[in-house]
Amino acid sequence: MSGIIEASSALRKRKHLKRGINFTVMVVGQSGSGRSTFINTLCGQQVVDTSTSILLPTDNSTEIDLQLREETVELEDDEGVKIQLNIIDTPGFGSSLDNTTSFEIISDYIRHQYDEILLEESRVRRNPRFKDGRVHVCLYLIQPTGHGLKEMDVEFIKQLGTLVNIIPIICKSDSLTMEELKQNKKLIQEDINRFNLPIYNFPFDEDEISQEDYETNMYLRSLIPLSIIGSNDVFEDTETNTMIRGRKYLWGTIDVEDTNLSDFVILRNTLLISHLHDLKEYTHEILYEHYRTEALSGGKSVNNNNNNNNNNNSNSIKSPSKPVNLGLGVTSNNSTANPTPTDAKFNISSQSNKNEQTTGDHNTYLAREEQIRLEEERLKAFEERVQQELLLKRQELLAREQELKEIEARLEREAQEGSITDAE
Repeated sequence: MSGIIEASSALRKRKHLKRGINFTVMVVGQSGSGRSTFINTLCGQQVVDTSTSILLPTDNSTEIDLQLREETVELEDDEGVKIQLNIIDTPGFGSSLDNTTSFEIISDYIRHQYDEILLEESRVRRNPRFKDGRVHVCLYLIQPTGHGLKEMDVEFIKQLGTLVNIIPIICKSDSLTMEELKQNKKLIQEDINRFNLPIYNFPFDEDEISQEDYETNMYLRSLIPLSIIGSNDVFEDTETNTMIRGRKYLWGTIDVEDTNLSDFVILRNTLLISHLHDLKEYTHEILYEHYRTEALSGGKSVNNNNNNNNNNNSNSIKSPSKPVNLGLGVTSNNSTANPTPTDAKFNISSQSNKNEQTTGDHNTYLAREEQIRLEEERLKAFEERVQQELLLKRQELLAREQELKEIEARLEREAQEGSITDAE
């Protein structure tokens, strides 16, 4: 028997390793906060190119629109467990005077993923290959200003904190001294408590958590907001003769994985090892269930009202002293042919309950229809934004193609002029 159990366990492990783990991370931060560099540092490879927020002379607009850029990277740990890491970058975030539209785009994207799950759950036949696109964690990069949170930071966390796990992070922490960094963390923690911001504070159940996990979570809480340093460069450290990912300065080098200078290693281990499943479970069991309850609250509240009405009606009916017509075409052995006033009262109440139940079902259907209509509108708006982004990309590619043609023509002219000069 033990051999069969061990074989089954090994089979499950092989299937788990083959299937891998799907994990989605959204990185949000203003242009210049080092989002792209952080993503490359997290993955240990070049995943995205660095972007710029500088407007070109040919641009007519005065603002840069937010774009959602998705990349997928497959990582593998030492035990052979594969992690399909879906990264959502947000170039253009915070580049406008009014960032309300940017908040709505990110919020709509997260809600859209929840709606996809909700619609899939309601299908009679579900798609076995359906991909869960829910965002499991949002890493919000905060500029190292040394003055706590800005108004935009507070508003973003307020609006998105109930939809996704937000972990605040101080980016480019090497631009601050250790004393300045400590003071900046303190000010941000005070702002989080003052405004009661809904961040992911590494929650746990005190009755079920082990002592080790308790200490780990409390330690991570004390680090919030985490501070990171990112780099796209890998070079050899002359002191240790090892390859490191770091930054070079006139006064020396910095290893981004040095825990004395940065929380990057702690953040990476938290995301990809220790709290990966916790973030997924909290997304599904808390955030999604809260969203699902709100989305279906119309039908639920109607059903609750119907149940309350039915309970009140049943409680108001007293036990009759005479036999009661049960409304099933037959009567009890001692009943008479003519219904008593008590019988009539019971029949009227039963009919009223049926009418209320029918009304409740109808209201539930209408609420469901309204939810589907809103989802269709959201999908339509999302498709329009995608089409606009594709059009902009096409225009950029055409402009670059034209520039390349002009460069080729110029080089060709210069080559011809050079050949003529050589001939002369």
